[in-house]
Amino acid sequence: MAASTSRTSPGNHKVLLGALLCIAAPASFLPGSSASTPLVAQTCGRTSNQRLCVSLLESSNRSRSATTVRDLAIIALRGARRSALRGRLRAWDLSYGARRGTPSPAGRLVARCAALYKDCLHAAAHALARVTHMPAYDDRVADAVSALRVFPEKCQRLFHAQEIVSPLEQVNRDTGEKLGIASEIVHLLR
Repeated sequence: MAASTSRTSPGNHKVLLGALLCIAAPASFLPGSSASTPLVAQTCGRTSNQRLCVSLLESSNRSRSATTVRDLAIIALRGARRSALRGRLRAWDLSYGARRGTPSPAGRLVARCAALYKDCLHAAAHALARVTHMPAYDDRVADAVSALRVFPEKCQRLFHAQEIVSPLEQVNRDTGEKLGIASEIVHLLR
């Protein structure tokens, strides 16, 4: 008698594969794992939000090969800049939708936020270059990184001043927090 093979529906193999990958995956690749390097743990322990700091730094594979706090500052600033880019894209998408019809007050504010995030990305690129190439700690560079938090805060204040619920509130908060962590790490370079 021939061996019978079981045929499953096309979707079932994906579930089985996913379960196998979760079982076989090393703990360092699982979300929420605490497999950070000693440098990441030590650096993030000196920030105001250790969990967010670890998450921000471990979002880049480069954090595993970082040997100095300066390397981590660069990684954190790049991660925060990615968050600002997501904010700009979200604002741009929302403002595009608002441009198709009659612009509402919220649509005009979203367009202003898109411009703020564009400025934030530009300033973050300059700050990243300055952190990357500064020979020694420089208060002006640290202040430039700290000033980046102003952009998402301004965006949020635009909506608050008009008493309009911001569709970018979560993005603004996340970006501001990540820029804050990047700023704290840069200040640790003293």
